[in-house]
Amino acid sequence: MTPQVTIETEWKRRTDLIENPEFVKLCVEYAKELGVTAKEWNENRAGLLMFFANEICAKENQNN
Repeated sequence: MTPQVTIETEWKRRTDLIENPEFVKLCVEYAKELGVTAKEWNENRAGLLMFFANEICAKENQNN
């Protein structure tokens, strides 16, 4: 039997990533590689972190 996926569990997966300092550091470095400026990062940090967390979770879901 597979565990039921809920909004709460998916939200927790993403917030756990966003609250992880190592994940944030990786996101900052990746954003720099993409050409995101410090000003753009500061103005859009929450959205960018959620975007990257969503991408990671999507990749994990494909692998399962």
